[in-house]
Amino acid sequence: MHLTDHISDVQLNEYLDNESTERTQIETHLSVCDECAARFTALKTLFAEIESLPELELTHSLREASLWDAARFLPTPSLPTKLPRWLTLTATLQAVLALITVIVAAPFISKLLPAIQMPSLTDLFLQLQSQWTIWLDALSTFQLPTLPQIPTLEISSLVLALTLAGVSMLWLVGNGLLLRNQMK
Repeated sequence: MHLTDHISDVQLNEYLDNESTERTQIETHLSVCDECAARFTALKTLFAEIESLPELELTHSLREASLWDAARFLPTPSLPTKLPRWLTLTATLQAVLALITVIVAAPFISKLLPAIQMPSLTDLFLQLQSQWTIWLDALSTFQLPTLPQIPTLEISSLVLALTLAGVSMLWLVGNGLLLRNQMK
């Protein structure tokens, strides 16, 4: 009888613990098989070394451990990573350029404001609706070989200035949200 590698370790452990029912077969096999005898000797030496180790007492009782002690064994949350310096610098420079643009454009816009007749909101919607209808009509007559005649939108400078200011604010808010989400 030759013990296989996996079963051999189990059988040798049972033999050392005096729990094996095949003691005579194992002893007979160990006397003829040098490989298993060497593993048996190594296993006996390992157990002898383990038993010779000194007994150590715990410095703290786990039953008496406070929450403070238990917190040492909990995983620490990772700190938020910092944004790369180039990204922070780029966002800062963009914000500064947007602010300078608004400051430079403010005097020109303020000179135009008294001369501009502010149309009512209803008039603006009617203009947009008529432009939209004209554009859709032009698209409906679209011929593949020819380009459609798309009318230009007539937008006052106040509407253009307000649109630019709105887009700039959306851009700043978007960059702020992007940077805030990067910090999390």
